[in-house]
Amino acid sequence: MIDISLPLRNGMVTYPGDAPYEEYAYRTHERDGLHITRVLMETHTGTHFDAPFHMIPNGKKVSDYPLSRFMGRATVVECDTSPIGPQNIPERHQDFILFKTLNSRRYDTFHTDFAHLSPEAAGKLVDDGTKLVGVDYLSVDAFRSPGFEVHRILMKADILIIEGLVLDQVNPGEYDLVCFPLNMSQDAAPCRAALL
Repeated sequence: MIDISLPLRNGMVTYPGDAPYEEYAYRTHERDGLHITRVLMETHTGTHFDAPFHMIPNGKKVSDYPLSRFMGRATVVECDTSPIGPQNIPERHQDFILFKTLNSRRYDTFHTDFAHLSPEAAGKLVDDGTKLVGVDYLSVDAFRSPGFEVHRILMKADILIIEGLVLDQVNPGEYDLVCFPLNMSQDAAPCRAALL
């Protein structure tokens, strides 16, 4: 089993404009006889699932999806170009496809030139009947993309989007993916993702 989730910690990378992840001891053994950590974060923190409601006013929310949608066969594709275009998508791939790029080594700080999908690649994934797309950074769209076209193309086709994966230790190939979001009725939810 390979854990492909970003560890949640103070100071972790976040998308510009998002609130930073914060955790602190709310109760302590010394003061209260037990320990409780308080966590403050956005739904798009770390490894997370973007529900259509994130971009589409009447779109589905996280809780509208059964857990079974987050388990399946996945193809990991390695790309060294950006944007990721139709030419980077294999003619045959599993229902789930994950894109491994140089991004997985760039979680030290936010980089505006991260690898992302082109709208043409998103269109090909729709045509292929893809069920889930995963990327190893905080957005499938380019930084400050006007209209977030890639998100909208995928979401309108009910393709799940998982962002914030860590794939630097994963070889290209076929895997089973399990990527369960927290049970929230929101626009997104943090996930714990693993390849088997």
